This record gives sequence, C-alpha cells and structure tokens, in this order.
Amino acid sequence: MSIIVCGINHKTANIALREQVFFAQDKLPIYLQDILHNNIAAEVVLLSTCNRSEIYCEAHDAAQVIAWFCAFHPDVAAAMYCYHGGQAVEHLMQVACGIDSMVLGEAEILGQVKAAFAESCSANAVGNAFHRLFQQVFSLAKEIRTTTAIGACPVSIASTTVSLAKSLVDLPNCNLVLLGAGEMMALVLRYLSPNVANNTWLLTRQLVKAYKLANTYRINAAPLSSLPELLSTAHVVITATASIKPLINVDLVRRVLAKRQQPLYIFDVAVPRDVEEAVGLLPMVNLYCIDDLKAIIQENQNNRQHAAQKAVLAIQQRAQAFMAQYTSLEQVSATIRAYRQQIEAVCEEELHKALQHLWQANHAIAIDKSVTEQILRNFAHSLTQKLLHAPSVNLRQVGYEGRLDLLSLAKKILSIPELDSQTL
Repeated sequence: MSIIVCGINHKTANIALREQVFFAQDKLPIYLQDILHNNIAAEVVLLSTCNRSEIYCEAHDAAQVIAWFCAFHPDVAAAMYCYHGGQAVEHLMQVACGIDSMVLGEAEILGQVKAAFAESCSANAVGNAFHRLFQQVFSLAKEIRTTTAIGACPVSIASTTVSLAKSLVDLPNCNLVLLGAGEMMALVLRYLSPNVANNTWLLTRQLVKAYKLANTYRINAAPLSSLPELLSTAHVVITATASIKPLINVDLVRRVLAKRQQPLYIFDVAVPRDVEEAVGLLPMVNLYCIDDLKAIIQENQNNRQHAAQKAVLAIQQRAQAFMAQYTSLEQVSATIRAYRQQIEAVCEEELHKALQHLWQANHAIAIDKSVTEQILRNFAHSLTQKLLHAPSVNLRQVGYEGRLDLLSLAKKILSIPELDSQTL
C-alpha cells in the first residue's frame, strides 16, 4: 500500500479543462463508493474546487487510480500529475496550507479540504491511516497560519474580483447582479459590503438561502428567473453558482444589449463556468473568468514569498515525520499479519492432529463429528486471539514510537522472515 495523490489543478489545466472534470458535491458519495467497490483504493478522499480536482488515496496501483480518473474524461490525461508516498503527503499539506493555490496562502482551501475529508468519513471511505494523516494536515495548517505571515493581507479570488470591479466602475453607484448564494458569494459580499446598496440583487434557485444572505448584507434577493429583467439594467454581474450548465448565454446577453447603451462587466468565478465563453466577444461586454485573475493575484502576493518559504520547510519536515511513522506502522502491520499467520498455522496443525485422534476414538464412542469439530475450532480461534493480543499491542506501540530496531528484534525472536514490498 502507498499514499497516492493524482489530479489536475490551475497550474496544469486551463479553466476549460478543469470545468470538465469537476466532481459535483452532491455526487461525491457515489464517486467514493465506486472507487472502494472496485477495489481501486482502500481509503480515499476526493477534493474538487474551482482550481483543482484531486484524489487522495491509499492504494496498491497508481495506474488504476489514474485510469478511474481518466474514465470520466480521457482528454485530461496530459494535464494530470501523480505523487506517491512522501511527495503525496507533502502535496496534500501544501494544498491545505494554501501553498499550492492560485492565491498564495488563501484560507478558503482549508475549509474545502476539511469538507472533503468529512464527506469521506460519512461514506466510510477513510480508515486509520487517513485519520492520522488528515489530523496532521489540519494541525499543520493551523500552525502555519499562526506562526507565519502566509495569511497576512488576505488575497483571494473573491477579494481580487471585488478589487478589479472597483477599479473599473464606481460600485456604490452601479447596479449589481450577483448569482449564487454559496461560500464564494458569501466571501464576495463580505468584500463588497462597504460598496453595496439597494441597487444590489442576489439571485439564486434556493431563495431561503438567498434571503438569509441578503438580510445579512441588506441587499435584495430574487429568484433566478428574474435574471433577464435585472440584467437589462445591470452594470456589474458577479456569478459563482454550482450550476453544471451556463446560466448566461449569448442569446440572453444579445437581447439585453439591444435595450441598453452602457457597457456590461461580468465576473464569472464559477467552475464549471456560469457564462458562455462567446459572451465575452459581444460588443460592450467585458467578461472575466477565474483564470483572468491570475496576473492580478500574482502582483498582490509577492510579499508572501518569504512566509511561503518558511511554510514549505515546515511542510517538508512534517511530511517526513509522518512518512517515517506511516512506514513504521506499515511494517509493524505486516509483521503482525505474518505472526498471526504463523500462529494460525500452528493452531491449524494441532487442531488437525486432535481431530484425527477424535475420529479414531469415534469408533469406540458415538460423538457428533460436526459438533466436535466446531468446539475444537472455537478453541483454536480463542487460543490464537489470546496468544496474539499482547504481542500485537506491543508491536503497534513500537510502530508509533518509530522503533524499527525493536521490530527487527521482534521478527528475529518470533522467527518471522523478512517481508518483501508486495507483502507490505
């Protein structure tokens, strides 16, 4: 078994490709169970955000994991990366700490990783190894946030979107239309709050959620069906929904443009995108997608590089420590399995001898053969468990302490042969 990470992100795939392999939140349990039921991995967590879609798993064969990923979209193969062991752990830690994000040090990604882990826990897709791993990841992310300046002067997709909009138009005097009421839109509204008024409308299919968010920021809420009407007078549109199909298409915008003279600014920070790409080619339309924000974000995060270097060093050290323990525990588990097999073989051999004697005695005494056999098998199982309990507990403790010298000694004392990589 090995810890494996494979997927795509904003560094290897543009938004057109990323939106194709987006794993919908409501279908995550289905994806997780499919991976488990097909024996592709023993433990698995699926993370899908606007900037990445990744599988974190414990598996024997990385090729099977990649094949599962590519089965949905074969064209993604060229953009994929795959990490094993320590590199995989290090990558996961970098993701959770915001080091691998489009926005260096972004805070939102940690919540997304926690949500993905919680989803896997609910689907019974994680075991002891990933429970230990992700607790280390969450602990490290908190440590880096509090001991470095990686999160200073927050720069995020949401804040960058609002900053760009403010540089292009006079927001307080503009009509704003916001699509979506999820986490991203909540962040957008947080940065917009000093610049919003009665001319701001929040549209969504989930009106209860929309009204709650609208009341918080004292803006208007309306159903998504109001989009054509409100779009005709809008100056700025910010969209961040979870829709799998575009909500704003060329035909809709053409009809809107026929009724107005002023330019329209659209900021589409959704993946998959909410706005058809061709909309940006229409006259008087200025369309910005999430990839268009990259250059702006890069300018704003140069002062975080020193903090990032400190964070990377801390991540490398924590990843090495985790892998040392993980490898140790893997060897211990394999040793316990080998010892168990030895004990079970001895018990089976002795049981066979005892049964032979009993069958011979059956000629003289009438005994139910099946009942006798079950009694003896229960005896052998109980004996095995008692013989194995104390050594197993002590060997696991050796693994937690990383005392591979004691493990080697235990193998010698118990006459357990050296284990090859396949056994591990």
